[in-house]
Amino acid sequence: MALENRSAHGAASALVAYVALWVGYLTIGGATQQRDIIGGLWVTEVLAIALPAVVAVLIAGEAPGRALGLGAATPIQLGAAAALAIANQPVVSFVTWVARTLAPDEWVRQFDALQRALDLYFSQQALPMVLTVALAAPLGEELFFRGYALPALARSWGPLAACIATGAMFSALHVNRIGFLGLWEIGILLAVLRLWSGSLWPAVVCHATNNAVAGAAFLLGWEDPDVPPPAWLLALGAVLLAAGIALIGRVLRRAPPAEAAAAAADVEPTAEPGGSLSRAWAPSVIWAGAVLLALAQLRRATDPSILVWLGLSAAAVIATVAGARSSQRASV
Repeated sequence: MALENRSAHGAASALVAYVALWVGYLTIGGATQQRDIIGGLWVTEVLAIALPAVVAVLIAGEAPGRALGLGAATPIQLGAAAALAIANQPVVSFVTWVARTLAPDEWVRQFDALQRALDLYFSQQALPMVLTVALAAPLGEELFFRGYALPALARSWGPLAACIATGAMFSALHVNRIGFLGLWEIGILLAVLRLWSGSLWPAVVCHATNNAVAGAAFLLGWEDPDVPPPAWLLALGAVLLAAGIALIGRVLRRAPPAEAAAAAADVEPTAEPGGSLSRAWAPSVIWAGAVLLALAQLRRATDPSILVWLGLSAAAVIATVAGARSSQRASV
């Protein structure tokens, strides 16, 4: 069966969902993280980042579990993902060091200020911050970028362009000009893991391991912007980057574009478009309500507690599970 007949969404729907993500990120993220950085990060990942992907999949009439790649991965795939995250640390250090060396002074000052702020957050709330960056961020961001956007873009543009594009989209979300290239490289690695394994979980494990290592580095004082990385680490990062580029090329060349995208999202749409819209209405209303509430909070028209936001997040999870079960029954 041709891939375009397997699913209703492609590049256009992925880009629309990405716009919705940014709307939620700027409103919901801005409102909640000003009040409570830890709680706000969890709410942002659920309502602003993961929920647009879920809504798009439900509107397309797909069962979210299958469409987002939530099928089981093998222990070897999960172990390889964790090992790659650790091996990739010198690469990120090298790419970030190059970007910082070549960047304008103002960018460097902003980057160093962000590093010091993160160092302060981790020192003040070590365990909550590590748990948040190692659990909330990988789950929310992987559901959108590698679970939904990657296969959608691969259907229209092919796997290589989809890996590059979703890596850039993922990096842009972090709003870090010097860190952009390093985050882009991580995003491409996560996308290749998704296509290689056919499951989202290796990308989640790799992302979680990367963030846990980064959190530990802050706690150990290894992210001091005034202390440059050692020369041996930078050299190792350059070698691993070259090897990684060659390896990624081999992985992507082994499968034709359509087959690679299909491996990432082997789904069939349901036969009832009207039914799919009915399954998406509850998550859609929750997302829209959260955006309106955030706008009201940012304009100081209301002042909901973080518990209200966490309640909305829980409602979104419940609505997602209900919609997923309904879609699964319809597709059987």
